[in-house]
Amino acid sequence: MISQSLTLTWRSLVPLKNSPGQLLAMLIQPVFMIVIFVYLFGGAAGGDRGQAVQYMLPGVLVQVALMATIGTGMNLATDIGNGVFDRFRTMPIARMAPLAGRILADLCTMTVTLAMSVLVGYVVGFRVTTSPPQALAGLGLVLLFTMALSWASAWIGVIAKSVTAMQGVSTAVLLPLTFGSSAFIPATDLPGWLTAWMSVNPVSHLAASLRGFMVGGLDAADVWITLGWTAALLAVFVPLALRAYNRRVR
Repeated sequence: MISQSLTLTWRSLVPLKNSPGQLLAMLIQPVFMIVIFVYLFGGAAGGDRGQAVQYMLPGVLVQVALMATIGTGMNLATDIGNGVFDRFRTMPIARMAPLAGRILADLCTMTVTLAMSVLVGYVVGFRVTTSPPQALAGLGLVLLFTMALSWASAWIGVIAKSVTAMQGVSTAVLLPLTFGSSAFIPATDLPGWLTAWMSVNPVSHLAASLRGFMVGGLDAADVWITLGWTAALLAVFVPLALRAYNRRVR
């Protein structure tokens, strides 16, 4: 099953070399995100721009990774609509392989996007103040969480009637999670109900974990909560995605 998943991962990555526009968009997206959040929002908030960059950039990295998971469901919905998975059904491969291959391919492109985001962050003044292994551990945690979230995106992509419907549902779920978190602003001086939501929002803990790994002040509780959410997402959505896929293509 592993070799089959890796083969289908390569099959999902190969089209990128013939689609420079898609590859360019993947690399440019972090630039726009950092300019918008760090320069526009950070500048509008006043205060020291250097501190704003140090606080907000880990949040931008988290948002870029989470929003990229929408592509998993969109690609699956497109492949199912085009009949690609009907051909997979006739092959002697594990039923999990097409979904795992798609998610692994998106994890590879997500890694490139995160690396580009960090590079752009250094250009605008962000600096890692911890050790390189700690910073890499933080980025690895982000990839682990987004991999788990990709299974939720895969489930939505399989059950959605169209790519547009899948994109709409995923965006409606992710926007409150990302913007209703402490990824970009601290939870201080906010209404009580919003502070309460931020405290239970998994994105807040993920962003705080990455910030701690890259800038310092890591709270182990944030890491454990993030790992707990990761395990919960995998436990719920891997079986759901596989069940929905088996029903859709049988």
